[in-house]
Amino acid sequence: MSKKIVLAILGSLFAAGSVAGGAFAALDRDLNGSISKQEASAIPSLADQWDSLDKDASGDLSKEEFAAFESAEKSGEDTSAVKEAPMTSQGK
Repeated sequence: MSKKIVLAILGSLFAAGSVAGGAFAALDRDLNGSISKQEASAIPSLADQWDSLDKDASGDLSKEEFAAFESAEKSGEDTSAVKEAPMTSQGK
């Protein structure tokens, strides 16, 4: 495979990853690697589905939990049908 093709493929993969992680990074205002309920309030549909998305009841959304929200939004699913987990308070 030529260097140009390899570079084009790597560039495309990097660009796709940057776009996918862009929403998470934009919401993670305190740069702690997770999204708090307060940070999530910027997207009403995310805040509305908080309890069903916070699978580990940590009080924050991990990148994986947020990815489930994005996936459901793209496919038109309602994540509120997923088992709701109780939220714990961690001072956020």
